[in-house]
Amino acid sequence: MHTSRRSLLIGATAALAAPSLRARAATRISFRLDWTVYGTHAPFYLAVQEKMFEKAGLEVTIGEGQGSATVAKLVGQGGDPLGFVDFGSMIFAVAAGVPLIALQRVIANNMCIVSHADAPIRSPKELEGKVIAYAPSESTSQMTVALLRQNGVDPQQVSVLNPATGAKNALFLQNRADAIPASLNVQPAQLEAQGAKIYDFLFSDFGVHLMNNGIVANADWAHANPDPARAFLQVTAEAFAAAKADPEHAIAAVIAQAPQQARYKEVLLRQLNFSFPLLGTKATEGKPFGTMAAEDWNETQGLLLKYAGLSKETPVERLYTNDLLSS
Repeated sequence: MHTSRRSLLIGATAALAAPSLRARAATRISFRLDWTVYGTHAPFYLAVQEKMFEKAGLEVTIGEGQGSATVAKLVGQGGDPLGFVDFGSMIFAVAAGVPLIALQRVIANNMCIVSHADAPIRSPKELEGKVIAYAPSESTSQMTVALLRQNGVDPQQVSVLNPATGAKNALFLQNRADAIPASLNVQPAQLEAQGAKIYDFLFSDFGVHLMNNGIVANADWAHANPDPARAFLQVTAEAFAAAKADPEHAIAAVIAQAPQQARYKEVLLRQLNFSFPLLGTKATEGKPFGTMAAEDWNETQGLLLKYAGLSKETPVERLYTNDLLSS
């Protein structure tokens, strides 16, 4: 209101110019998801639907992805300045020279092993002699080897099927695989919706603690555009809080913008609800949404170096920054 009174005092020309200035200030951001829509993505759609981004001076469009490794490259090339990317995939990309930096953690410790309830696999050791299925490009594939070796299991004692990306659910449902590595906030709800009765355990239950998905930026873009980046992160935090308060409304926002998702409403809702316990780590307990800790990055990168074929260590201060998060 003070701004409006000042505008009136200095004349109608300034008052008329103000909306034009605001319009020019809006920053366009193409935001790329890690995969096709699943429940954890709902807060981003909610932020678009409720004009939360618009009110923050941003014009955001959301595009689906085809895996974090691919999205990391797209963001690194600058086509999409921001993406929702698995941090393990990001670490590999940075080691290969891709200019990326993590700005906000969203999901942590979501990886799990899913097996059939009538033949449950309760520990990594029980995977010996069993058949598991995953695509080589999946982030979970990198870390399954870490899970096995961290728990004294020889990976050669586990039979692996490598279907096309996205096809492991079908092998599990056909009983051609005893288990699959999965993300707790993605596959379990999908499998149960198709009639499967499942048992799962988290990687973190057996000593493999991981940073997972968060907001990753093209490093050059983030350096040149700190204010739009900061606004995007603030809206993301607010949108996740709003989605937690009313998950059904968040899913309705997805369906409003992607009507083809209506038939998956219940799966999306379960995936979103599975996401909320995964929003923090022990090292970030009590800190603002999205805060990242050096010890978490060190642990994740250490596992990749030791077990998953990462050949080059990147100083963690080059992998992430909390500087654009609201306190």
